[in-house]
Amino acid sequence: MIDLTSNVVDILSSTMLAMQDAAGAAAPAVQDAAPVAAAPAAEPAPQVRELGGDFWMPPAASTLAPATDFAFQAITWLSYVFFFGITFVLVYLTVKFRQKGTEVKYDAGAPVHNTPLEVGWTVIPLLLVIAIFFMGFKGFLDLSTPPKDAYEINVTAAQWNWNFKYPNGATSNDLVVPAGQPVKLVMRSNDVLHSLYIPDFRVKKDVVPGRYSYLWFQADEPTGFVPEDQSANTTVGHYLFCTEYCGKDHSNMNRKVFVLNETDFKEWEETQARWLDEVPDEELYSIAGPKLYLRCSNCHSIDGTAGTGPSWGDQTSGSLAGLGTLWQRVTEGVSPIDGGTRDNGGRKLADYIGPGKLYETPEDYIRESIYNPGALLISGYGPNMPHFRGQLSDRAVDAIIGMIKNIDQFDPKGRYIGNAPN
Repeated sequence: MIDLTSNVVDILSSTMLAMQDAAGAAAPAVQDAAPVAAAPAAEPAPQVRELGGDFWMPPAASTLAPATDFAFQAITWLSYVFFFGITFVLVYLTVKFRQKGTEVKYDAGAPVHNTPLEVGWTVIPLLLVIAIFFMGFKGFLDLSTPPKDAYEINVTAAQWNWNFKYPNGATSNDLVVPAGQPVKLVMRSNDVLHSLYIPDFRVKKDVVPGRYSYLWFQADEPTGFVPEDQSANTTVGHYLFCTEYCGKDHSNMNRKVFVLNETDFKEWEETQARWLDEVPDEELYSIAGPKLYLRCSNCHSIDGTAGTGPSWGDQTSGSLAGLGTLWQRVTEGVSPIDGGTRDNGGRKLADYIGPGKLYETPEDYIRESIYNPGALLISGYGPNMPHFRGQLSDRAVDAIIGMIKNIDQFDPKGRYIGNAPN
């Protein structure tokens, strides 16, 4: 059952998301066609979502929601009745039997025991809490037992993003599910404790490092779909939150759930699985790079602003200030090194990159930093980055490396603004 705390978190998180939207946090969609040399289009104005549902709960959008709402409303109204009933009786008896004057009157024959009354106020509450237990236990079993034919999606939580992987190998940052079919999420964490919560579905589950957890739901009403780089600016879809504080960019884990009918979902799933392979090699960094950067933008800036991780641009503060863009720092080997699982005592990247060294080329170092980010630690930055082995293909890594090499062709939000490759 969804408790009051979860609803407060929902409201606060929604408010935070709306404030981020108003500031223009999302970038426009990455176009499938080759980009052109032009300034990026103006960002779409954020839409305002009208409040639905009732006073306590958001709209119900899954087959599990009615039972949860019934249990919540039953307990809530039962609490109202007892609160106001007990308060009324307390005030009435206090006034009726209050001491009048200073003389204390003692009546030896006054009643001191009433068996029917005492049995009543014992048995009736007992029956009520037993009913509540069975109602809650049935709901717990329903929420904890996914159907055998459920569509399975693997979920990986990390600071500060979600990765959803589908049976055909497709991946996404927003959750996309088929309508009218049970969906089972198999969840794990790469780092710290997270918690996946979809208010409209009435489902919430902790995602714990070192173990797997399950969550399931079925949504019958399609919502339509909005590309990932526009989803923060739209009211389409259902909100998905992380409800365990997981670090300074915890709010960046706010995502969307899109429900598609069977035909649209199969088409999306197939397209999502092969989109990277269909991008021409010469346009890989300019088309695929911005889309993949969405997963990196929580920690790595492009405009030089220091974040949780080193900036891809010319960093303006910290241990890397004034050392150039990421590609310049790597090729020139000027980044200071301070530890790591493969540290052998070198002080700068130049001690690790080159013929006969740990990495033959700068590209090898960047690839290793994506797949095994704790190998070498840049001075001033801890081992905060999750690994992306098994999540990003070699072609995806090539696109990211190409974007890093040509970082001056992208605006601060990762949108391509340079000339299209010939």
